[in-house]
Amino acid sequence: MNKRDHEEIPEELTRGAFRNGEEFAWKQEDCARVIEWLRAGGIAVLGMELWLPDGQNIRTGIKTKTGPVVIFCSACNPLKAERWGDYVDRSAKSTLGAIASFRWPEDAAEPPRPAYFNITWASRQWFREHSRDNFAED
Repeated sequence: MNKRDHEEIPEELTRGAFRNGEEFAWKQEDCARVIEWLRAGGIAVLGMELWLPDGQNIRTGIKTKTGPVVIFCSACNPLKAERWGDYVDRSAKSTLGAIASFRWPEDAAEPPRPAYFNITWASRQWFREHSRDNFAED
C-alpha cells in the first residue's frame, strides 16, 4: 500500500474518515462501504485495527476494569495456491465479520465512544512487486 492507493479512494469514502498521516480509519458503520469498494476493485483486505482517537494520539486498546487492555485487530493472509479473486472475496468477508462483531467491552474502564477501524489493503500488483504472488491462476 502506498500514497497513490489512498489518492484513489473516492472522496465520499474519505470525507468521514479519521486520517493520521497517510492512513485512514473509518467508523464501524462506514467500513462496509469502504471494504465493498476495495472488493469491487479487486483489492484484498489484509486486516484491520481498532483506532480510538485521543487528542493527538491514537489508542489501539480499550482499558478494562480487570486490568488488561482489550486489543481488537484482525489479519487475513492468502492461503497456499488460493486464487486472487477468492482471496479478495474471503478477505473482505472476514474483515467485515470482524468489524461487525466489535462491541464495547462491558467491563470497560471508560465510557463507550465511536470506534474507528484502520483498514489495510493491497493489490495483486503490490504482491507481485514484493515477490509474494503465489496465487493460483484465475
